[in-house]
Amino acid sequence: MTMSFRKALPDDAANVAALTTQVWLHTYARRGIRQALSDYVLTQFTAENFRPHLAADTQYFILCEIDGHLVGYLRLDFDAPCPELSDVTTQVVTLYVQEHFIGKGIGAELLREADLLSARRSATHIWLAVNHQNAHAIQFYERQGFERRGSTYFEFEGERHENFIYLRIVAQPKG
Repeated sequence: MTMSFRKALPDDAANVAALTTQVWLHTYARRGIRQALSDYVLTQFTAENFRPHLAADTQYFILCEIDGHLVGYLRLDFDAPCPELSDVTTQVVTLYVQEHFIGKGIGAELLREADLLSARRSATHIWLAVNHQNAHAIQFYERQGFERRGSTYFEFEGERHENFIYLRIVAQPKG
């Protein structure tokens, strides 16, 4: 199994949308599918919605592929102030790995790639928000050196869903 990493291009939008839908539903539709979840993913996670983000100067999508198949990606936003520390503006917006490939080091490699990009842009810290019920992701981020710094909320159907804010120092390239 040989992983390759590259910058996403606008032509990758459909694959990014499909993987996002798959991972998001696996993470958040714990009690099954209902109309509101279907409406959300089918309107938000479209190729058309991803294309502008893929082309934005302030964002960077790192794709992980195995044998030409997308198995994970990390989306960075270099202009996203942290709710807890407004001078920290580099956010890991999304780190998604297809379930079949979890535990194979893809997430850690994507974060290493994110550190390299962030360091080149003189970022000293990166932050992210993770659903407070996603114990697997929380444990992963803590193993990667992220520390909890507060909370923010995702609003959906009039409900507030707590997300923990995590922060870590950008690992500087060796050499």
